[in-house]
Amino acid sequence: MSEKPEKTTLASRAGHNFLTGLFLFLPVSLTLYIVSVLLDLIGKPVQAVAKEVIRVVYESSGRAMPDLSAGSLSVLLMVVSALVMILLLTLVGWLSKRLFGRLLERWFTRLLERIPGLGSLYTSIRQMVDALSGRNKDTFRRVVMVEFPRPGSWTFGFVTHEQPTVFSEALGRPVVNVFIPAAPAPTTGVILAVPPEDVRETKLTVAEALGLLMSFGAVMPKQEEKS
Repeated sequence: MSEKPEKTTLASRAGHNFLTGLFLFLPVSLTLYIVSVLLDLIGKPVQAVAKEVIRVVYESSGRAMPDLSAGSLSVLLMVVSALVMILLLTLVGWLSKRLFGRLLERWFTRLLERIPGLGSLYTSIRQMVDALSGRNKDTFRRVVMVEFPRPGSWTFGFVTHEQPTVFSEALGRPVVNVFIPAAPAPTTGVILAVPPEDVRETKLTVAEALGLLMSFGAVMPKQEEKS
């Protein structure tokens, strides 16, 4: 006995079309929203200075101060401030590769590290940022797979130390430190002390593993590139 096709009403078809359009539009809207948030975040240090300069200019000319909190002027200020900040960061990055910039960076780092409490926080954040940006390639040495959180269930992680003597002596056997990041934020996770024989090597690079992590496992590197 053949099944009769399910009848659809006008309301159900309209609802289905609405959801289809919503899911098609959602990635675009979220991308634009994230871009606007990033532009606003990057430009915030410059926005305060820019607003003060605009205020002084308008007051000196006797004109009324325009509303910079909304409208096209607010968007323009955000974009211009972000561009100025990007140029400043580019200049700082260029200077950091020169002798003067390296000396200034070392002096500033030593100054922060001597401040009680703030020094240890700054050092931890700097080491994590250096690892994620690729500046410190010794932090995330290679991408491996370990059984976690239970036997038979595998996840990937980063080897962060090959010979943690303190843990090896406590356990009475050689172990390696493996950092298991949480998706999609690689700045949180757990650290496992794993015997070397329980670690499975992969051909993934750190950048590929981070992309896999932030895509919730959806973006896999092409197989031909790994062969």
